[in-house]
Amino acid sequence: METAFHYPAEYYDEDYTYGIPDRGDITFYKKYAGLQGPPILELGCGTGRILIPIAKTGAECYGLDSDKDMLAMCDTKVRALDLKNVQLQVASMDNFQYDRKFSYIYIPFRSFQHLLTTEQQLRCLQLVRDHLEADGLFVMDVFAPNISKIAMYSKKKEEWEKEFSRKNEQTASTITRYYQARPDLAKQVIEVVMKWEERNDSGILVGRKEGNFKLRYIFRYELEHLLVRSGFEPVIFGHFDERPYDYSSGETIAICRKR
Repeated sequence: METAFHYPAEYYDEDYTYGIPDRGDITFYKKYAGLQGPPILELGCGTGRILIPIAKTGAECYGLDSDKDMLAMCDTKVRALDLKNVQLQVASMDNFQYDRKFSYIYIPFRSFQHLLTTEQQLRCLQLVRDHLEADGLFVMDVFAPNISKIAMYSKKKEEWEKEFSRKNEQTASTITRYYQARPDLAKQVIEVVMKWEERNDSGILVGRKEGNFKLRYIFRYELEHLLVRSGFEPVIFGHFDERPYDYSSGETIAICRKR
């Protein structure tokens, strides 16, 4: 399987709590979980950032992820909260099997883009359709590619850029995240390489980790074509408040029923 994903699981939650502005996606996916009802399946659930808020409502939830470390953190949270309504599985979103169908399946936070080939994408979508109830709902999001930004990355793809800093609550040191974006324009793939540097109050480096992942960027009508080809009727939005798609929206969100 042509994928690459290595992210230090212990940094993930704080990175996406402190370093990234609220995207509104938790409220969005939780809303549709309430409207559609259980059973619910999240593909690419990671540490449970979206799955656990939905599970707290009492709905029967299933979570799947190929990263064992991320899933272990999710399991730790589930156990700490004593959520008996959550089942977790280590598997890829293009190679999984359940002996039941789901009322609601979703792939949040651009996880679908870790599938780097058309074959993987179609295989995933076919599995989603196979596991979806006749009146079920499938929802997913990817980022809306910005040509100018991708072109900028291609010119300085070996440069490190500082993204954000945050305090380590346990050690009172400062952790700073840096990244490089390395685009392959022919394959529509961006490799993101990251490093985290932890420095004490005196500015001395006390820790360093690296991570990387690849994402295939998907244009609006390319996504719609994949979904229609896989037997879905998609409605496309550009924001988690369900405003229409536009080039500068930053998001491509698909809400799908079976055709």
